[in-house]
Amino acid sequence: MKGIKRTIYLFRHGQTEFGREKRYVGHTDCNLSEDGKYEIEKIAHVFIKSHIPIDHIFSSDLKRCQATMNIIFPQREVTYLQELREINMGDWDGLTFDEIKNQYPDEFKRRGENIADFAAPNGESFKECQKRAVKVFDDIIHSTDGNVAICSHAGFNRALLCYLLKFDLTDIFDIQQDYGCMNIISIDNSDIRIEEINVKLDDFNC
Repeated sequence: MKGIKRTIYLFRHGQTEFGREKRYVGHTDCNLSEDGKYEIEKIAHVFIKSHIPIDHIFSSDLKRCQATMNIIFPQREVTYLQELREINMGDWDGLTFDEIKNQYPDEFKRRGENIADFAAPNGESFKECQKRAVKVFDDIIHSTDGNVAICSHAGFNRALLCYLLKFDLTDIFDIQQDYGCMNIISIDNSDIRIEEINVKLDDFNC
């Protein structure tokens, strides 16, 4: 709705059953861990206590994001979109860093040298992921009014935030995205502003 300032709350899902291990988890459809559910339940409590109004809710269709939104916004309608999925890691999906270093040493080296354009075999590059992220973000904000909650993944969020901040994709990992974090984006007519990045429960004062 033109003339009305809006807020977009961009979440990363909670910790998964893979925990903190160094593993590429793109389209692999894993569940939240018990610790992940607990931290998201605390965020849900903060939202209830803060009376933050949310008019529309969107989520990646992968289980870890579905569960996150269902905990924060129980009994609310959620639109699940494949376009909000994590970067597709192709043949690397689900493998640990060490497994990839051993099985794909040359490709692993090339990824470090060209993080924006490199795509794992049968996967997508961060440049391709960013293009997808920007399109679905634009589609969401132009098809809704009011405040919106979106739940996606670390790589997706970083790629989108890089674009909105006008950062080069080579700096993508300078943007922190912890499990269960929230990024706050304000929209005032055509002006899009990043208000907060990687907000965690301890950052709330309520």
